[in-house]
Amino acid sequence: MDQLLLMILEKSRPWIQAEACSIFLPDPLSGELVIHSAQGTSSPQLGELRIPHGCGLVGIAMSEKHLVRVDDVQNDPRFYSSVDKKTGWVTRALLAAPLLDGDRCIGVIEFLNPIGRKHFSCRDEEMVEYFSSLVAASLVRIEFNEVAVKRAQLQRDLDLAREMQEGLLSTDFPKPDADHPFDLYAQLNPAYEVSGDLYDFFYLSDGRLCFLVGDVADKGVAAGLFMAVTRTLIRAVAIDRFDPVEILSLTNKQLCPSNKAMLFITVVLALYDSCSGSVNYALAGHNPPVLLKSTGEAEYLPPGGQPLGIFEDAYFGSNQLTLARGDIFFIYSDGVTEAMNASHGKFGEDQLLATLANRAGLSAQEITELVTANVNEHVRGAEQSDDITLMTLKRL
Repeated sequence: MDQLLLMILEKSRPWIQAEACSIFLPDPLSGELVIHSAQGTSSPQLGELRIPHGCGLVGIAMSEKHLVRVDDVQNDPRFYSSVDKKTGWVTRALLAAPLLDGDRCIGVIEFLNPIGRKHFSCRDEEMVEYFSSLVAASLVRIEFNEVAVKRAQLQRDLDLAREMQEGLLSTDFPKPDADHPFDLYAQLNPAYEVSGDLYDFFYLSDGRLCFLVGDVADKGVAAGLFMAVTRTLIRAVAIDRFDPVEILSLTNKQLCPSNKAMLFITVVLALYDSCSGSVNYALAGHNPPVLLKSTGEAEYLPPGGQPLGIFEDAYFGSNQLTLARGDIFFIYSDGVTEAMNASHGKFGEDQLLATLANRAGLSAQEITELVTANVNEHVRGAEQSDDITLMTLKRL
């Protein structure tokens, strides 16, 4: 932009035969007209000159969107004399043309004091009007290019954020064996480049598997950052603690003081003993888990608790059950049950239970992919409005 404007001013002044010329562009915040540059052997040293919105002959050209020509500016009450007083420059005659992009005025080009004549001519007006249209077209192209560059930079940042976030989500699920007779699988389908959902799993020092699903009550980059912080804190807290409620409580106490954005996250966190089949889990305001029994019945387990991040003294729901061989423990984010089709009909809790019922013979991956497929069938191409996360644990 700067190079283009400088070239315009350098080339246009001798073409119009004026002592000085300048371009004014509006400040997007204040609306003031700000001089970009002035060219000419005797042009005033204006520095950062601002003309209030609608003031002066330049302001009139901008607001009324038409060419302004004044042959004797010193006797024109519309003339903004503060510029001459500030610089010592004496303006005799002025020709100002709006830079129009359709109905939008994007600036003004101004010529001062014609050389070798007392005032500008009608031919000067015609030339300046024609020239201003070319200048406006060039500025618009530059403006579009700058917007495109900024969008590309933003998209690159979002892509990098997504790649970094994907790196936090492990896809190296434990392989079932004699020491670990269980099947685990998870999937996260973000609604935008950066997700506010999370899933995680890792072993504690006592041999139990810690696994969880969380859902930040927001979308985009802020939610993704909050998700990453929560995941890191949970892992740090859980190193030497073996109670899910205590893990959530300590995580919450570290989240709250620094949560100036007042975001919050719902979580279901479970500890699984693969030898006994015991699942000890805690709920922080999250959707209730589903127990799919080996006999085919599917039922919701009790909900409970408050989200992390808002109240330091939040309480959390707690429950324990033992999976029989072939039983499945299924957890998910509300993007599953609240997925909407074009008619705004939700997938719903009943449909989730119906999808899972009598599917205990499937693997953890097959269960997860079945629910995803049914949700996609329900929405039928409608825009995804929320992140969708699913995790399935099956005792073998």
